[in-house]
Amino acid sequence: MLSVDEARRRVLEAMTPLPVEELPIAEARGLVLSETLLAPHPLPRWDNSAMDGYALRGDEGATASADSPLVLEVIGEVRAGDPGDVEVTPGTAVRIMTGAPVPSGADAVIPVEETEESDGKVVVKAPAARGTHVRPAGDDLNAGDVLVQAGTELGPGELALLATMGFSPLRVRPGPKVAILVTGDELVPPEAEPGPGQIRDSNSIALRALVADAGGEALAFPPVRDDRGVTLEAFRRAGEMADLVLSSGGVAVGKYDFVKDVVEELGRIDMWRVAMQPGKPVVLGSIASTPFLGLPGNPVSIHVGFEQFVRPAIRKMRGCRALLRPTIVAELTEPITKRPGRLHFVRVGLRLRDGRWFATPTGAQGSHIQSSLIDCDGVARFDIEETGIDAGSDVVVEVWRLPEGDHQS
Repeated sequence: MLSVDEARRRVLEAMTPLPVEELPIAEARGLVLSETLLAPHPLPRWDNSAMDGYALRGDEGATASADSPLVLEVIGEVRAGDPGDVEVTPGTAVRIMTGAPVPSGADAVIPVEETEESDGKVVVKAPAARGTHVRPAGDDLNAGDVLVQAGTELGPGELALLATMGFSPLRVRPGPKVAILVTGDELVPPEAEPGPGQIRDSNSIALRALVADAGGEALAFPPVRDDRGVTLEAFRRAGEMADLVLSSGGVAVGKYDFVKDVVEELGRIDMWRVAMQPGKPVVLGSIASTPFLGLPGNPVSIHVGFEQFVRPAIRKMRGCRALLRPTIVAELTEPITKRPGRLHFVRVGLRLRDGRWFATPTGAQGSHIQSSLIDCDGVARFDIEETGIDAGSDVVVEVWRLPEGDHQS
């Protein structure tokens, strides 16, 4: 059996970033930027006011106080959007609004609440030295500074900055189309009442949600019956429609496990078993030229296998820089044991107390225990040859999500 790290390396080697598309910036949320973009001009582009008030000369404003106010002639007004083409000369001031360009000759702004205006004059009752309440050009960014690096997922902050700098359309990579195939005669839709021996299909629901969270576009197929011909046709169609084919179930060696044989007929198998628990049967291959990943059918195995192999694969296809989940070191609150021979992923909940993370197993750890995924914030790695870890020991936790609520509880 392959180690998890070696298996993941092979999976990632088999994935290729998708072609670049140009999209209007308003349609690029959540997509991945394909090129590093630099600032074409400073930000702000010009000195501008941080307050509603009056623009004046700092050498004059610095002398003002409540006891010795400064009286200046108001010679105009500059609003946001105005060119600001008035000149402030000694003894004068210009009424100015937040964000408006500071006019020539002025280098300070006095807030309106520290002034009184009447009869074309403004009385300045507090000091305003050079630079007071002025946002200088380039205060945020200079021309040539890196705005957003290639491989960045575009969120509201990145999109707002790129819009400010005039970047539209953007060169981005879309999320891959992922065909989802779940196998088994026992499966019925979630809304159906199962008959004898039947179960509701939760795997396709889970996989669709996991694919969407990873940035892919899920293509859901009906459950595939345990029939070789049906399996062959479903997998052939999926390979023609998708950028990645993902299946659950049918990857073991049972009489009605047809997935490996079908994939070999339609393409090839490059990897089968991985030394991990849960989720040992993981298949990497291809259907014609479309990459294929097969996961076992147990619900927890799907989640763990997806996080270790499918999510990084999708992120590589999207062109992301960071492919893996972040990890933290946490103190284990309960002892855990296992047999040697496989890397074990223990579902844990996380809590932060006094600046230190604590990890608590989320109950029974069998691959069929779906309730262990509730309140699961990540998985603690339990190394291959380890057989026990005592409470109070430090463990490495792969973080799937940060816990909600009071982290200090």
